[in-house]
Amino acid sequence: MNLHLYSRARFLALLLAALVVAIPLAIAPPAAEAAVKKPLDIVKVYYDPPGKDHAKNSGYVKEYIQVKNTGKKTLTLTGYVIRDNGPQKFTFPKGTKLAPGKTLTIRSGKGKNTTKTKYWNKSSYIWNNTGDTARLYNDKGKLLESCKYKGVRKKASKGYVRSTTTTAFC
Repeated sequence: MNLHLYSRARFLALLLAALVVAIPLAIAPPAAEAAVKKPLDIVKVYYDPPGKDHAKNSGYVKEYIQVKNTGKKTLTLTGYVIRDNGPQKFTFPKGTKLAPGKTLTIRSGKGKNTTKTKYWNKSSYIWNNTGDTARLYNDKGKLLESCKYKGVRKKASKGYVRSTTTTAFC
């Protein structure tokens, strides 16, 4: 009878150990779904730099959007596109690359492109101070991300990201 109790206790211990391992696996998302991560992310829209909105390039270049490579490989962004709610469209120039963990700034005005900063080369502001939507597309036209902001929102909501008087945090 002692052997029977020992076997039963051992069986219960093994069953408990199996459940401890099996239950988290059963409720965890599938591996493929858990591994999905956007390699390129809109992280910030600086839509209303301090001061008056003067119709000059010196003001336009203070306004920008930033994207970050959140993946583990260098991305070639040739042909990727950023759009606002209106007709504004920025296409990443040929040869644009972004290393893992690095951020690229796209300024609204005119300037000389570098590896860290690209210029929209517009003679106007791009991002509306009262609210807008930044959209990021890959080189095949697939929408990767949308970042909608509206004025000052201390907390993100279902429709809008968190923002201050000058910046939307996507």
